[in-house]
Amino acid sequence: MRFAHAKQGLNNVVQHLSNITQVNNTLVHGEKRLITWQERVPGIVKRVFYPLEYQHLLDSHQYSLLLADGSFFQFFYQFDDEDRLVKARLAFYPKPVGTRESMEDIYCAAEDAVDRDNFDIYEYLYNWIELMELKGQNPTNTSHLRFDYDRDATAHTPSHLQFSGVHNLRLPAGFFPQPLAFVQLCESLLYGVNPVADADLGFEKNHPLTLNYPKQIISLSCLNPE
Repeated sequence: MRFAHAKQGLNNVVQHLSNITQVNNTLVHGEKRLITWQERVPGIVKRVFYPLEYQHLLDSHQYSLLLADGSFFQFFYQFDDEDRLVKARLAFYPKPVGTRESMEDIYCAAEDAVDRDNFDIYEYLYNWIELMELKGQNPTNTSHLRFDYDRDATAHTPSHLQFSGVHNLRLPAGFFPQPLAFVQLCESLLYGVNPVADADLGFEKNHPLTLNYPKQIISLSCLNPE
């Protein structure tokens, strides 16, 4: 994968999602070999109730494409002077969806955790009960989904799929995808857009970043690895 490949990949996503895009906040720096979004703030919001995380990022415009239903994507690629990928992040933040669980159900789950001597789960559930009662919010069944890449990572594999800010759960990958391939991964959560057909992913299949990790959980067959 090169900067020009990622740039074309971003154009493919913008075109594919154009009918349901509310705001295009993407930013491409040719000289810096950087694909990002306007006023990007690095990092991940950790240990925060998802609706609060979502609203914070929405209010601070931390998105590349804001879709019509309120969900949004982040696309970030950073290349070095030799046009090699250094860091990247692809993330999808769905609009929070309320669940049917009541506070009483969560209280029961917390009490069950105590019966199993799982005090970490009890503390986690009880703290969120207090916060949701304070904010007047219902529980949600959503979190963000992201693909991360860090060439210099040593504590974990360079490329991995991750859910929310739970750093103990990373699904290692032997590749890093193009933007449209990531959109296809999330498309079951999108509304009002046609699914990405495999026949339309020729460019994405030929230009991912492939890594020498054949035993990773997530793998990719690629005709022209770069």
